[in-house]
Amino acid sequence: MQKVHEELERILPKAIALAEDIFKNPELGYKEFRSREKVEEALQDAEIPFTEVAYTGLMATLDSGKEGPCIGLVAEFDAVPVLGHPYASSDQNAAHACGHYAQTGVMLSVFLALKEAGIMEQLPGKVKLFFTPAEEFCDMDYRRNLIREGKISHSSGKQEMISLGLFDECAVLLSCHSMGLIDTDYQAEVGASLNGFCQKKVTFLGTEAHAGANPHLGVNALHAMTLAISAINALRESFPEEDCIRVHYIVTEGGQTVNSVPARTKMEMYIRAKTVEAIRSTEKKVDRALRGAALAINCDLEIQNTPGYLPLKQDPSLTELVRSQILRYMPESRIAEGTHGTASGDMGDLSMLFPTVEIGISGFKGRIHGRDFGTENEREAYQIPAHYFVDTVMRLLEHDGAEAKRIQESFVPKFTKENYLAELDRLHTSLFYEREKEL
Repeated sequence: MQKVHEELERILPKAIALAEDIFKNPELGYKEFRSREKVEEALQDAEIPFTEVAYTGLMATLDSGKEGPCIGLVAEFDAVPVLGHPYASSDQNAAHACGHYAQTGVMLSVFLALKEAGIMEQLPGKVKLFFTPAEEFCDMDYRRNLIREGKISHSSGKQEMISLGLFDECAVLLSCHSMGLIDTDYQAEVGASLNGFCQKKVTFLGTEAHAGANPHLGVNALHAMTLAISAINALRESFPEEDCIRVHYIVTEGGQTVNSVPARTKMEMYIRAKTVEAIRSTEKKVDRALRGAALAINCDLEIQNTPGYLPLKQDPSLTELVRSQILRYMPESRIAEGTHGTASGDMGDLSMLFPTVEIGISGFKGRIHGRDFGTENEREAYQIPAHYFVDTVMRLLEHDGAEAKRIQESFVPKFTKENYLAELDRLHTSLFYEREKEL
């Protein structure tokens, strides 16, 4: 135990420097080629073989050579578009304003410390390190092109890696994320749940006409869209508080020229909720609002549905084991427990298939997805989480992996992998509603 922590302290400065370098050089999902290259260099220096997977993802394994459970360490590579961030990329405003770069520092340092300390010679089973691409659900036209080209099958990195069977061997999965409770005294967050969501891409199709000379000859697709937005907003009082529903959207096309009646408008939206049932019921309400607006203006309407992420439900047994290790580094009063966040992440999909934890970590400043986000306290953001995750891995694998086996055997998955992938395929739909014919 002492040796692995000593190795971890030796490794952490380089791992933190690597992570902060990724912070300063952000890349959007399925474009994380530089980020992957930096991690590959660190693995090569440690003489650890790795495999490039899921287009821009990465996987490496420490194998004891002895039979036993497999522990998965999960980190994310990608950034999110943020205007005005000091390190935003010049081409797409990509910025690491969600803390994914810190996951790299934590999980890579844990993995390297286990290897350099020779700890796998004393423990059974395996430890797998996963760097997953494309967690942020953005830049979707690019991802759809990759799917059309056959380079990926799913918009989300973890969905892609699930479909490839890369997690199949894992008994449990461990991850961390900057917690949403930034302006608090909490230093860790355990057992938190998250909303799931679905995505809609909506197109209203009207008829062009000269906006000044003869607007009466046109069908205004912008009016249809603004009417739909008003209808959706009028629905908000019907959303039950306990379902934690969020419906939010952006306009991606508002017309073609100000001098013409808009013949086409587009919007994209997320529908988030705490349960799959609440997502589905809210989706029906939103679809009625979209259809009603199109009917009122007499536009054609196209709705493209893309499955987002499932709600995150962390495994209570695994959570309690990690919590017991966290208590070695901070008092109970610094640990937030059982909170619910209305954001979403594709760790939710993994949590429906495997015993999963995603510990919220502190040490950051600014707003998540804001231009002021960054590292404030390296000890809290990197050092402390790395130490308690090392302890957790060792607890899971000691005594022939008894704890990992116990947690895996007690876990009841919500889906089989086959049913999960079939559900993703089923939720990909494109609906078209034709306008009424004019008399």
